[in-house]
Amino acid sequence: MQQLNVSDLLRALQIVERNVSVTLMYSGLRIPQFRLLELLDECGQGTVTEVSNQLNITRATASVQINELIRSGIVAVVENESDRRSFHVAMTELGINKLNVARNDLAVMQQELNRHYSGEMISVLNAFAAETLKGRH
Repeated sequence: MQQLNVSDLLRALQIVERNVSVTLMYSGLRIPQFRLLELLDECGQGTVTEVSNQLNITRATASVQINELIRSGIVAVVENESDRRSFHVAMTELGINKLNVARNDLAVMQQELNRHYSGEMISVLNAFAAETLKGRH
């Protein structure tokens, strides 16, 4: 039975992550910010707690990221009608624009990756990602 080489997998993922970081630089976003904006685009708005739960990060980390994006004008505070002790955040027009630039740049990177790997390899990698995310192994 063939074993998964976790060490090489981590090194490969580091290279992919570095390439994604470089690609996102043109939009002015970092990977965590991009993930947060993708979440807000999907759900419209959310509280710090909702963001932390959905992104599987601590509430403190979510709070720091959200405050940074508020200061940058990428997200804005929206009153939480159901709980005055908390607030929602939603993307601003600037946030929507930055997310669109990031998605376009990542699509170019994805096309480049698709040219370098066989359809079978891409299927295996997509299945691996889906299973890992589903089971959070």
